[in-house]
Amino acid sequence: MGFWEFMKIIKLLSCFLVFSAFLFFACKSAPPPPENVPSASIMFWDVEADTPDRISVNFSLKIDNPFPFTAAAAIGSWQAEINGRNAGQHDGLSLVYPEGDFPIVAGLSVSVPLKLNMDIAALAADGYAPFDDYRINLIIDLVFSSPEARLGVSGIAEFPGVRAPVFKITSIAILKAELVNTRFRVGLEISNPNPYPVELSAFSYELYGNGRLWADGSEKNIIDVPGKSSVKGNLYLIMNFINMKRDLLDQIIRLEDVNYRFAGTAQVSVGVEYLPDFLTGFDLSGYSEVLEN
Repeated sequence: MGFWEFMKIIKLLSCFLVFSAFLFFACKSAPPPPENVPSASIMFWDVEADTPDRISVNFSLKIDNPFPFTAAAAIGSWQAEINGRNAGQHDGLSLVYPEGDFPIVAGLSVSVPLKLNMDIAALAADGYAPFDDYRINLIIDLVFSSPEARLGVSGIAEFPGVRAPVFKITSIAILKAELVNTRFRVGLEISNPNPYPVELSAFSYELYGNGRLWADGSEKNIIDVPGKSSVKGNLYLIMNFINMKRDLLDQIIRLEDVNYRFAGTAQVSVGVEYLPDFLTGFDLSGYSEVLEN
């Protein structure tokens, strides 16, 4: 073998070794083919409520099964964030969902209804409510038993908050005192804590003085209260002294200061889609002069 033939063989052998090394390291560094893993998502549907104090937020949990066999999953734990603050499983929150495992046919998915119930009064005690607008982040830990795996999933719900109007007595005055009837004028202030207007279509009320029923009445006139503001008005009541004790009449005539109680209900409309017209109660107590007008 001549010198040049020998060098050609060496060159070919070197190329072969370099190519083999490239293949070795390329195969060694290549990631393994991805395995089939389950996936899930949470979708917000709507909100339901009969009163501003109790709200139900409806979600749907979708779980996909990529395996060639039926899989099973269950909700291991859950928590909620309210407007960016972690509320965990607060006493004012409860999540309703089907119990047990959710079977998922091979290659298909299953939808699981979720209902997050919110007790606004209980949440308000710890500063989680009320708000003009809510952003709820529902976080769920899914546990798969076939095959064994865990998966975290979350979904966002956004909706406006609703608060009942606030009633306040500003004055109590006697307009006219007669033998049988006495007319009262009760000054009333109605405040709307919401950013949108509310409408009071009807309300009924009772006025007590020093523990005795003085008068009652009802109103059918519509009262509109703009957002984040208040309106003031007067209610006119008539007290009939028939079948009442004489000392009550004497008390009114003397214009004595009284411990009053003003209680009743109002029908409220807020124009929020998820909340129909609702009744709200008020029960105000205080100490007031009874002025003659």
